[in-house]
Amino acid sequence: MILVTLSCPTTAACWVRPVVIESAARRFVLLPGGQQTAGCWTVPSVPVSAGEPYAQAAAQWLCRRTGLSDLRIAPVVGVLPSVGARRRTEYVVLVRPAAAAWADDVCPRLDAGARCWTLDELHGRGVDVEPETLPLLLEGYWDGWLPDGEVSLE
Repeated sequence: MILVTLSCPTTAACWVRPVVIESAARRFVLLPGGQQTAGCWTVPSVPVSAGEPYAQAAAQWLCRRTGLSDLRIAPVVGVLPSVGARRRTEYVVLVRPAAAAWADDVCPRLDAGARCWTLDELHGRGVDVEPETLPLLLEGYWDGWLPDGEVSLE
C-alpha cells in the first residue's frame, strides 16, 4: 500500500475525504448526501487524529468499511482549508485499486445508496457534488495538469 505521509496539523483535528476512483474507466464513487448535504452527492468524511497521516486514516477506514486492502493513494491531494462555516481542514485523497480495476463493484461495499459516476454524467445531468470542486480535482488528476502534492480546493 502506497501512502502519502503528510499528517494533520498537530494542534487541530482534521478530516479526510476518500474518493474511490477507477482511472481506466474515469469513474468514481459518490454517496447520496445526508441531512447537511441533502440534494447532492458526496464522499465520506473520516476523522483524523492530530498528527496522524491522513492517507493512512483513509486507507484504514476504507479497509475496515469495504474489505478493500490493495489500495493506492494518488499523489494529488486536495485541501479544503478551515474557513467560515467549515471549522476544520479537510484533505481529499483519491484512492485507486493497485490493479487496473476493482475486482468487484465497490459501491455497495461503501454504502447501500452509493453509485459510480463519470464527469460527463455529472455535467450532463446537472448533479450537485460536495465538495463542489471535486470534479475539477478529478479532471486535473486524470488529464495530468495538476502537480503532485497538496492543491487548494478553495
